[in-house]
Amino acid sequence: MAESEDLALEQAVIDRIGAVRATQLDRVAERASRLAAEVATMTEDGLRDIFDEDDDPDAAVQASFVRERSMHAMAAARRFHEVDAVGARAAFGRVTADDGERLYVGRCSVIQGDEVLLVDWRAPAAMPFYRATPLDRLSITHRRHLHYGGAADDEPQLTGYSDEVLDAEHLLDFEGLQGEAALLASLERERTGQMASVVATIQAEQDGVIRARSDRPLLVQGGPGTGKTVVALHRAAYLLYDQRQALAENGVLIVGPTTQFLAYISEVLPSLGETGVVSAIPAELYPGVLRGRVETDEVTSLKGSMAMVTLLRNGVSDRQRLPKQDLVAWYGSDRVRLDTEALRVMFIDAQRSPTHNEGAERFRVLLIEALAEKVYSRSFDNYADAYRSFASSRDLRVFLLRHWPTLTAEQALNDLFGSPALLRLAARGCALSRDDVASLGRERVSESDLADARWSDADVPLLDELWSIVGGIAGSTAKDQRQRARDVRDEFEIAAVQDAMAGAGRDANEAGELDVQEQDGFRIMSLEEAEGLPAPPLRAWRV
Repeated sequence: MAESEDLALEQAVIDRIGAVRATQLDRVAERASRLAAEVATMTEDGLRDIFDEDDDPDAAVQASFVRERSMHAMAAARRFHEVDAVGARAAFGRVTADDGERLYVGRCSVIQGDEVLLVDWRAPAAMPFYRATPLDRLSITHRRHLHYGGAADDEPQLTGYSDEVLDAEHLLDFEGLQGEAALLASLERERTGQMASVVATIQAEQDGVIRARSDRPLLVQGGPGTGKTVVALHRAAYLLYDQRQALAENGVLIVGPTTQFLAYISEVLPSLGETGVVSAIPAELYPGVLRGRVETDEVTSLKGSMAMVTLLRNGVSDRQRLPKQDLVAWYGSDRVRLDTEALRVMFIDAQRSPTHNEGAERFRVLLIEALAEKVYSRSFDNYADAYRSFASSRDLRVFLLRHWPTLTAEQALNDLFGSPALLRLAARGCALSRDDVASLGRERVSESDLADARWSDADVPLLDELWSIVGGIAGSTAKDQRQRARDVRDEFEIAAVQDAMAGAGRDANEAGELDVQEQDGFRIMSLEEAEGLPAPPLRAWRV
């Protein structure tokens, strides 16, 4: 068959695919518009019903109906955007099987009745388009790449194609063979300043990365210009397609070095038919804090080093101090004592907790239970009263503040960088010089001002790492958590830390049994003064 005739036949198939897609797009648009209109007419009554639903069962039912219709409308709008984002050039190639059956591959699936006109590139059925080779044909005899002319938004007009024959017996059936022409054309294409999808020219090795198992980390390495980023983006699109149910709630996060880089790649995923992706730079990975602190390039580079992971973990573990003296608390006029051996057993038990704050809560509960057991009387059945009494005991609070304080990530980093003593102690085992450690130090922000503190972009990954180390703060409600934060973290705690840790200022390598040598600029406050301070900022549990 002459090339012009073959091209005309291919164009006819492309036109049919386009016509069916246009009909589908109109249907999706009509449904989205209809649902949006229905929700709009229900909004006024629906909002009133939502406010009244606690008092009126009928209103609750109506409010639930309004919410359900709203979710359907939003889902329909997202579906329209997904279908429309594919663009006019949905098909980019086809394969011919041993039995002569042809399968067209593209950026989405197009089905009319029982006939599959186009199969999505991420579907398993499309794998031979990428994986078939002359040595492993996967029952494929021929692969064709389609070439379009004009702008991307124009009507899809074929200008040519390139063929790859995988079965030598069929070589004489084709004319104008060009081997890897599609890939070469992609590499020679004029640069536009935007990253382009190369979904039509993915090679077998790249496809292996894109479709690799997702139950383990995957590292892709290569020199500049080898397609690492493109393959990573196509893998994100593939996972969203292949594991849509599992990723529907979580989505995919793409972390890029700069906002310019993220803008450069922003058009790739929509062109692949996926928009369930969030992109961010590292400085945006820990929301809820104010940025803008300026630092030198040397300090920024230092904070990006692996040594910081050890420094942060040491800095948090240093706040867990094995008790060296008995704990004494009062229950009414009774003096209750826990000896150091009992404290050691409870301390080791708490250290098995996954995070610092879970350990702090575990240690606190164990102490309260042990103290309550000491004064429990079967005759008076006073365990509950004793538990409440010790839970609010000032003696116990002071003890916990000295030996295992509850921390937020912001508090932990603020304390660490604001105390030369804590910094020097945490630097043990790190590949950091004394000058490096000193350069990390800065003036500590008071607890009352911490919510308004400015953090540098290099601080944000450290806060994120600290969050995984310290964890959340125990409390069933936001109100409980705010009160818990007030109870366990105030300026008095800083004084307690200085009592125990300041001796590390002599030298971290000589740190042993510490005593008070320096205050690092902290003012020792009474507990009564500290209780008057506002609660520190609190990060909720992240799910």
